[in-house]
Amino acid sequence: MRKIFFIVSFLAGIGAWLIAWANVPQSRLVDTSTPLSVNRERSRTVDFNYEFIIEDIPEHTKELRVWFPYLPETPYQEIQEIDIEPQENATISYDKTYHNKILNYRMTSPQNSSLKFHVRYRVKRFEYSNKNASSRALLNEDLYKYLQADRLVTISPKIKEMAKEITQAKTTTIDKARAIYDYVFKNVSYDKTIPGWGNGDTERVCLLKAGNCTDFHSLFISLARASGIPAKFVMGVPLSNDKKEGEILGYHCWAEFYDEQLGWVPVDISEAWKNKSKYGYYFGAIGADRLEISIGRDIVLEPNANTEPLNYFFYPYVEVDGKKFLQIKTSFRFKDVNMRKEVSKL
Repeated sequence: MRKIFFIVSFLAGIGAWLIAWANVPQSRLVDTSTPLSVNRERSRTVDFNYEFIIEDIPEHTKELRVWFPYLPETPYQEIQEIDIEPQENATISYDKTYHNKILNYRMTSPQNSSLKFHVRYRVKRFEYSNKNASSRALLNEDLYKYLQADRLVTISPKIKEMAKEITQAKTTTIDKARAIYDYVFKNVSYDKTIPGWGNGDTERVCLLKAGNCTDFHSLFISLARASGIPAKFVMGVPLSNDKKEGEILGYHCWAEFYDEQLGWVPVDISEAWKNKSKYGYYFGAIGADRLEISIGRDIVLEPNANTEPLNYFFYPYVEVDGKKFLQIKTSFRFKDVNMRKEVSKL
């Protein structure tokens, strides 16, 4: 299977991908009107490898279909190079709600019992925040969807009552969001010993007061939305600050809320919980120690996957003859390309 190396700008010249690119809503493209404060002096460039193998494909399979996330380019995440294998049959689509970029394949009568998919990105990631940001609000952003409940990110009567109590006497969006941040930080423990963690189930977090990053930020988002504050879920991968290369064992997620003066403000409560010296930093700042993969919950895969919306979009989704196929082994790795400076304390 031949290997093709190409710079990301070259993708626009490939016919099928040019069409997809032209059709993506502008809110998901790099927007120079954003008030994000991007610290270009604090950056990290890495090679990120997203790889998986589909195993034990049934012998008489008529059609194999694959969907997995394609890293977005943002003001704080530059995609410099991309290397995709296999290139044949690869197309790009976007989910209609959040406009996440999806790399997908449709293969007829695959001859091999196993297939390997590999994408290497060279990514330059910047620290960003909204402290000292412009007062101009974001343009062309559909905020309505970020006020609605998701399947597990609920806005139940209980959540509404909690939000009212937590934000009482707070009058500004930033103060209400900080009160919610403080509440989640003080009342939820990072604990992956209790079954059910990692689904981002707000009601479970309220009951058990424990979970991982998905659970912390689902509760934050629910409480924010219940307070009339648009909030979004962001999925990505962590980049170890203690290593220059290595395996990435899983995802990391965080949240952003929308302030009328500042635009989107990032928060990472679970990282603050694990590193309490950065409690203040993670309200309003995100370092260069991560990559963004996708945003949103209840993701509807395009084109027309035969499945319910995905809780979140990080792992590959595979169908064999229209049915979900689970024989997949994933591997995620990174390697620093240049020396990096320690994240500043904004």
